[in-house]
Amino acid sequence: MDQQIRQRLDHGEVVIDTEAVDGSPLPRVVVLAVIEASPARVWRIIDQVSEYHRTMGGVKSSTEISRGPVQEGEQVRARITVKMPFPLRDLTSVTDAVHTVEPDRRYERRWRLVEGDYRENRGGWVLTPFDDDSARTLVSYTLHAVPNIRIPAALHGVAQRKIIPRLIDHLRRQV
Repeated sequence: MDQQIRQRLDHGEVVIDTEAVDGSPLPRVVVLAVIEASPARVWRIIDQVSEYHRTMGGVKSSTEISRGPVQEGEQVRARITVKMPFPLRDLTSVTDAVHTVEPDRRYERRWRLVEGDYRENRGGWVLTPFDDDSARTLVSYTLHAVPNIRIPAALHGVAQRKIIPRLIDHLRRQV
């Protein structure tokens, strides 16, 4: 990470970028932020998918369907419905995620779509100490979501400028 981005993060900024995805009409969103809490503390929120309707802004409902061990950690199947602005309908997905934990070093949740209102829904959370400070978390959030409904281009811009920073702010308040 370059020094300029590190300084922006150190001052509390939410850094948002996009990456083109081959064959997709929508880009992948990449978000970096720092949360003033340990990665383990932030992980307690990320790991509890069934509570996302309370802990993640924009989530209408969330259910953990199953959880079990896999070679890399735990596999978590979840059903999540996100709120969409009127007149669009809310979007629901069932995803499989792998949760991996290296205590005090790295916490990760990577998911992929199983079924739902999307052609693509893939992403992840990665939590690590920021600048080797165990009391501060560098959050890396990636999302590539392509719904089965047409969403106006202006709404994509709103998501990047307003909704995603609110998601991070909401997460900061939870810890």
